Amino acid sequence: MSEPAKSPSNRPWLAAAAAVLVLLLAFGVFRATRQETPAPAATPATNAPAAPPPALAETTGEEGHLTIGVVSLDRVAPDTLELRLAVTNTNQAGSPPLDIAQRFSADGPDRGTLAEVYLADLSHEHKFFVLRDSANAPIGSRDSAPLAAGERRVLWARYPAPGDRDVEVVVHVPHAEPLPNVPVGQKTAAP
Repeated sequence: MSEPAKSPSNRPWLAAAAAVLVLLLAFGVFRATRQETPAPAATPATNAPAAPPPALAETTGEEGHLTIGVVSLDRVAPDTLELRLAVTNTNQAGSPPLDIAQRFSADGPDRGTLAEVYLADLSHEHKFFVLRDSANAPIGSRDSAPLAAGERRVLWARYPAPGDRDVEVVVHVPHAEPLPNVPVGQKTAAP
């Protein structure tokens, strides 16, 4: 008598072996067809602080550890200039912070502004003082926070423009040498 033929269901190991073989073949095909993508090139960190803009003129305060630089002096309207000053505390780490609230302004309502900084057009012997709003407050930044050792901060103020022509002015900052030959530029449109 002949033996009855065994059905595939009687051979479970054969079905498992076939499934493993199919998986191995699929993995091999996937791996062979997968294209290697090169690693992305190292890009500069987007969170890295931008380098500060170069100063048009720079001086040191009389105390010796406060650097004051003109970042820009631009015509923002036909009759208005905007001055941007960078102030940097060059003291060593661990030194007490500098109180700059009264450094560029008188005590009182002008505290923390550039109210006592003025521009001088020497060729026409004219001084330009900070513009004020209807409440007589200086138009510009108001910053009364102390400046930590190594910290740099940009302050700004608006002034009357010296005329339609391109000129150079002297920036007078209290308790520091004047900043001569600062050119008046044109403000570029914001990006």
